[in-house]
Amino acid sequence: MNQDHNTPLFALDFETTGLSPSFDRVVEIGLAGPRPYHALISDAPPSSPGAQACHGITQAELQRKGLPEEEAFQGLLEALGEGPVRIVCHNALFERSFLEQWAKRLGRELPGIQWLCSLELAREVCRDFTLPRALENLAWLLGLDHGALHRAPADAELTLKVHEALQAWAQVKGALGDRDFLVYLAGPLRGDGTAEDIRHNQTRMLLQARWAQAVLPKATLMVPHANFAFLDESQDRDGRIRGLALRGCEKVLSRCDAMVLCGRELSPGMAMEQRLAKNLRIPTLQVPGWDGRPAVEAREEGVA
Repeated sequence: MNQDHNTPLFALDFETTGLSPSFDRVVEIGLAGPRPYHALISDAPPSSPGAQACHGITQAELQRKGLPEEEAFQGLLEALGEGPVRIVCHNALFERSFLEQWAKRLGRELPGIQWLCSLELAREVCRDFTLPRALENLAWLLGLDHGALHRAPADAELTLKVHEALQAWAQVKGALGDRDFLVYLAGPLRGDGTAEDIRHNQTRMLLQARWAQAVLPKATLMVPHANFAFLDESQDRDGRIRGLALRGCEKVLSRCDAMVLCGRELSPGMAMEQRLAKNLRIPTLQVPGWDGRPAVEAREEGVA
């Protein structure tokens, strides 16, 4: 897929009254990217029962907080700018059809748009169709935190993160996908040091390992979160267990052919692993993950 990476990239999500672009209407716009935009549509007709159950937006909320559709549409055009732009959606055909029908109905011109689809990219990167492709489930496999979904702004923000992660995994696949390599999968473990946070990160890494194995079917994965799960670092008062785990990780990594770092921000342990891989001239790739708020904080608010 040829992409001009100098062209602004947005993620777009619509909540609608139903599934037909010809007959249904947009009730909420969520645009993430360089110029975020959010609007509810005050004069949208009532949603179908299925759509209402999904997005939960009431007519009272639309009338109280919304804008007339022409004003909301104009706001979206101003946020996108004169173009050209890239727009990514999770199932882009849906948003594209609604946007083009909306513009046609209002007699408005859209800027030049290159449409991208995170769902299609997920299918290209990972051929294992037993893995879930719903946005929220895909995000969990990629190690991305998220809060409540099925509202346009939250879905657009998550789509942008998923798209970024999938692009990184596409690079991993391009570099390692056809190699019978021993691949070290690194990610944060200790968190705040509690047993709960450690278990949370172990669970998340096992999910990401499942994704990584599907992307790299010929690789043998070494996952320290699983290999050393018997070492309880939450009870480590003097650093002895931590030291034992790190020495074990060093020995395992020294035997690997490549390493994948899972996370934009490296934990102290990951930074150590990165330095060791560099010294050993082990090829290292990095993908986003664990980039939301800390797990404990998220759980306290009931979103993780």
